[in-house]
Amino acid sequence: MQTSEIALLSIILVFPLADLLLEKYRFKSKSQEYVKTAVILWVITGFLCYCFFGGELSIQAPDGLPASTWKIYFAISIFIAFLAYFVYLISSINNNELIRQQVLGQLQNGSNSLVDLLPKSRKELLLFTFLVSVTAGICEELIFRWYLYSFLEQQTNWIVAILGSSMIFGLWHFYLGWRHVLRTAIIGIVFCGVYLYFESIVVAIIAHIIIDVYSGTIAFYAKSNSNHVPIKG
Repeated sequence: MQTSEIALLSIILVFPLADLLLEKYRFKSKSQEYVKTAVILWVITGFLCYCFFGGELSIQAPDGLPASTWKIYFAISIFIAFLAYFVYLISSINNNELIRQQVLGQLQNGSNSLVDLLPKSRKELLLFTFLVSVTAGICEELIFRWYLYSFLEQQTNWIVAILGSSMIFGLWHFYLGWRHVLRTAIIGIVFCGVYLYFESIVVAIIAHIIIDVYSGTIAFYAKSNSNHVPIKG
């Protein structure tokens, strides 16, 4: 194992602790926190790509698009169906106060750190959507579903690789509390399943981005003071 790969693995394993310490030095502005999060993820992913293209990693390049055409159409169909449900739910939140209160109640039952993380203003929503969600989708899928899964599979087997990479993925969200560590680990298992079934890192990235955008957008509309917030195209 190359020194660079040891350094990369060390960063991935130690990051949850470092991130927890960084929580004590949070910016007062949520927008600045979004930028900080994105920068950290891109720095780690940049180091991952540097090591890979320098031939210092023991893994193969990830599969891009699914090998079979029908899997591509299947993935597109799932995304379209989810986006349709997404639009329907936003419309329901805008037009039905009861549904809005139910969604808001679910958010408030979560940790304060999670509520603080989600966007409240339109500026924050734009940053969360186009910076945080896109960054997390690309970077975390490359780090966990491509690199860490592949590395662990080489050392053990695919079951251990799924569980191990997903648990570490969950620990990266330790600042949200143990309950969210477990939830995020389960989501990581789902993303692993998507990656392995479709044999495509692109599909996994898109799925991750959509889920994050969904979470941020639903939170934004649910936390809006007005019973009706018009949707602008």
